Amino acid sequence: MKKYFLGIVLLLMTGVIVGCSNGSNSSDNNSATNSELVEKTKVSVNEAIKVYQKNFPKADIVSIELEKHLGKPVYTIEGADKTTEYQLNINAINKKIKQKSEEPLDEEDRSEAKTEKLNLKKIISLKKAAQIAQKAAKGGKATEFKLEQDLGVTFWEVKVVNGNSETEVQIHAQKGKVLKTEKD
Repeated sequence: MKKYFLGIVLLLMTGVIVGCSNGSNSSDNNSATNSELVEKTKVSVNEAIKVYQKNFPKADIVSIELEKHLGKPVYTIEGADKTTEYQLNINAINKKIKQKSEEPLDEEDRSEAKTEKLNLKKIISLKKAAQIAQKAAKGGKATEFKLEQDLGVTFWEVKVVNGNSETEVQIHAQKGKVLKTEKD
């Protein structure tokens, strides 16, 4: 009986050790796949905006984000009208809607939505934003993109990973000028 119990314990410990080592390797693989975010993205920002506006025609867009979800690039677009906040997740390869949600705005969110509306005229492409951010970070790969607005300026916030270091680069969305870099 003791040998049987000891065998089960050893088997479980082996499973835990193998599971832990596979988990650490998967994070390395994930960073490698993140480096291909721009290359894998087939849907432009402007196309994603059109999909959002078709679904929520009266909503102002307040943020656009592009990240990897389960190995695939996905846009998350958030917006609001006078009473409701909307979110749409769009597959950035084929334009299919992955998730659609809406919820009522509280009073604080209503005032924020008015001041955070993005200026979507003549924004630079993801590819251009990635090139500018990688140059500002002195190398690495752009792994996340977020289009936001603050103090009347719409900007790309791009996360660049180079080995173990991360740099966030803010780029004016229309002019392509680096506004700020912050190394973590």
